[in-house]
Amino acid sequence: MIKVLIVMFLATSMAMAKYISVDINKSIMSDNSIQIIDIRTSNEWKQGVLKGAILVNLTDNNGEFNEKFLENIKEKIDPNKKIAIICRSGVRSLRASELLVQNGYKDVINLSGGMILASQKGLDIVKP
Repeated sequence: MIKVLIVMFLATSMAMAKYISVDINKSIMSDNSIQIIDIRTSNEWKQGVLKGAILVNLTDNNGEFNEKFLENIKEKIDPNKKIAIICRSGVRSLRASELLVQNGYKDVINLSGGMILASQKGLDIVKP
């Protein structure tokens, strides 16, 4: 019986972990409870990053997965804040959001539209 309850608890906990997808906007950038993590490559960062974004590569410049991605995230974030993930267009950030949720992170936000949308909206983009 205890094993059944533990399995049910774990299943419920996993079901409660989620991410949401929202378009990047000024209110997200100004929300102090959200930390934005830019997962693009170092070559992409040279084109500009959102002001205040935390830079952590999901892949290298050749498209190879960063084996230390989760470790790098853990080292750089405040665990008491929400995580918003951004890439160029929203595809890689979606995958990264799923990966973070699968590894126990809660309150993960996928920033749909990515840096393309941020640029179109005239958001604060700076050189790293």
